[in-house]
Amino acid sequence: MEIKNFTITKRDGSKDSFSLDKIMNAIVKAFESVNVPSDLGTISKILSHLDIKDDITVEDIQNQVEEALMREGFYKVAKSFMLYRQQHTEDRETLAKLQFLSDYMESANAATSSKFDANANVEHKNIATLIGELPKSNFIRLNRRLLTERCKKMYGKELADKYIDLLTHHFIYKNDETSLANYCASITMYPWLIGGTTAIGGNSTAPTNLKSFAGGFINMVLARTTGSTPTSRQTSR
Repeated sequence: MEIKNFTITKRDGSKDSFSLDKIMNAIVKAFESVNVPSDLGTISKILSHLDIKDDITVEDIQNQVEEALMREGFYKVAKSFMLYRQQHTEDRETLAKLQFLSDYMESANAATSSKFDANANVEHKNIATLIGELPKSNFIRLNRRLLTERCKKMYGKELADKYIDLLTHHFIYKNDETSLANYCASITMYPWLIGGTTAIGGNSTAPTNLKSFAGGFINMVLARTTGSTPTSRQTSR
């Protein structure tokens, strides 16, 4: 691996200078943790597998280290390295939860203290609202994973990745991500506006004015919920 003045991206999004010494120390500690001997030649072989680029993330570097250890046959060391990463991930999540508890208690109201739910509009802080807030970050990750897996299966990985990108950059409103029991959904009205309800079994044509819009909308809802289409007299009431 050629050593250059690379910049890495940390977990919080900040930038830092790439340090080969930090990677070497982490690898050496992984060997020591399972009492497997190592020398400079062994460490150099592992480092030779790494592909470090400018603005590479910390997670990507760690993933490459794990793969390099396994390529060289150090599976026990790789397992120790993975467990070490997992432990530190859990420690960071615990510290984040503790900070959230502190911020929640200091906030003006329950809505402004919510970091995860755009619909958190309760008026008073209490233990019940706090308990409701704590698991929301986990629910968001789970719901995003479920949806992206479905997107991959139906439309391919490219669209699934685009969905996450648009969501994280606030082009898409992340409603309902904080609960496993979703309570609302959205559909496009464009097919109905240009073709009426005939495509779903109704008999309404495309709306031409406000009155026909209201009547056609009622027909569409009833056609989907009851399987039948009301008469024009019923929709005018």
